[in-house]
Amino acid sequence: MRRPRSLRWRLTLAFTGVAGAAVLAASVGAVILVEYAVWGPIDAALTEEAETLTQLGDPARAADLAGAVARIGSEPDFAGRRDFGGGKFVRVRAADGRVLAASGAIPPALARQEVSAAPATRHATIGQGRTAYRVVWYAASGVGWSEIGVRVGRELRMLHRVQLAIAASAAFLLGTLAFLAWAMTTRATAEIGQLAAQLETLEAASLDRRLAPGRTAEVDRLVAVLNRLLARLEAAVGHLRRFTADAAHELRTPIAALRAHLEVALGRERSPDGLRNGLLDALEQTERLGRLAADLLTLSAVEAGVGRTDVVRLDTVAREVAEFLEPVAQEQSRRFACESEHPVAVRGAPDLLKRLVLNLVDNAFRHTPPSTAVRLAVRSDDATATIEVNDDGPGIPAADLPDVFARFRRGGGATAGTGLGLALCQEIAARHHGRIAIESAEGAGTRVIVTLPLADAHAPS
Repeated sequence: MRRPRSLRWRLTLAFTGVAGAAVLAASVGAVILVEYAVWGPIDAALTEEAETLTQLGDPARAADLAGAVARIGSEPDFAGRRDFGGGKFVRVRAADGRVLAASGAIPPALARQEVSAAPATRHATIGQGRTAYRVVWYAASGVGWSEIGVRVGRELRMLHRVQLAIAASAAFLLGTLAFLAWAMTTRATAEIGQLAAQLETLEAASLDRRLAPGRTAEVDRLVAVLNRLLARLEAAVGHLRRFTADAAHELRTPIAALRAHLEVALGRERSPDGLRNGLLDALEQTERLGRLAADLLTLSAVEAGVGRTDVVRLDTVAREVAEFLEPVAQEQSRRFACESEHPVAVRGAPDLLKRLVLNLVDNAFRHTPPSTAVRLAVRSDDATATIEVNDDGPGIPAADLPDVFARFRRGGGATAGTGLGLALCQEIAARHHGRIAIESAEGAGTRVIVTLPLADAHAPS
């Protein structure tokens, strides 16, 4: 596979290409301007003299024409110069191509030329080196045309030197720009290299490290984005480690108990009632394992932010939970009431919010005697929805209140809980931008309060 070209090379080549095009265009423009400055005065002077001679091209005025040609051909001053000397020639032709008058040494290329038709008015440089001439052909309809030229070897040498100077300057300028582009891109990409070096040293055990801020706004923004990504990775790895540790710690006890019951049942002969009791114990441990695994998975999903987000009617959720637990309350001869306003809407994950309400009420059922009344209420104010679960039970000792939301913390009255109920409720409330609090005193009952932002008071999560 072809190795990708570095960003530094790409930027340098792109800048050099653009700069090269600009320098080339400027160089060509400079050469054109210099040529115009050199040839412009000479062409203007030649054209003026050629026009004058063409007006005298009538054969009836041949004597006047010959004198004018001789005079113009011998003029030492031309276009501000006095050094043409014998380097100027003049020739006038009739409309049929006959030479009417001539003066000066005609260049060999023009002396051998046979012309029978008037050429278009134009300028040109004929020859090379010291024998080069700048020639103008000036035609007059029905009269003929005139040819005037001057030796321009010095001008050609000067133009050649100017062109070389412009080319050398352009090459030097382009090289300087390419070097500057390389230096600037090297400095700009050095921060990216340093950033890559920092990232290469990061491992799962060092995700708490953060990248150093950059010296430029672009790199600093990239560092900020990567640091936020590292924070999310750190949180995800932390959730995974905690889930693994919790699972390993809490699954050990029910698995050991289940194994012990099965070994006892298989190790000796027992009566049918004894075998049945052993199987019931094993079933109880299996059910506990199932609840524990389900709670651990739910807690991990909540921490990872998994769940569908929608507008949820808390009053409807409370009534569904109340209908689900009503048979349990009747079996326990427990007074259970549900009070809800209509409507109370929040934004969140429907399954998680239902699990929150169910856990709170189930927690009250399991930690209070069957004769204790439990009340579930849902209400709202201007911007907040509130879920309350009250019971008239024995309350929570003051020493235990700070740890009620700790994982795997079970109260003294719990019979089959996993110790994750309130911890899960706290995570669900936090995920929905809310909070949960417990008010309790020994002998005075317990009140659990969950507050969540209403759907129209909080942006979708």
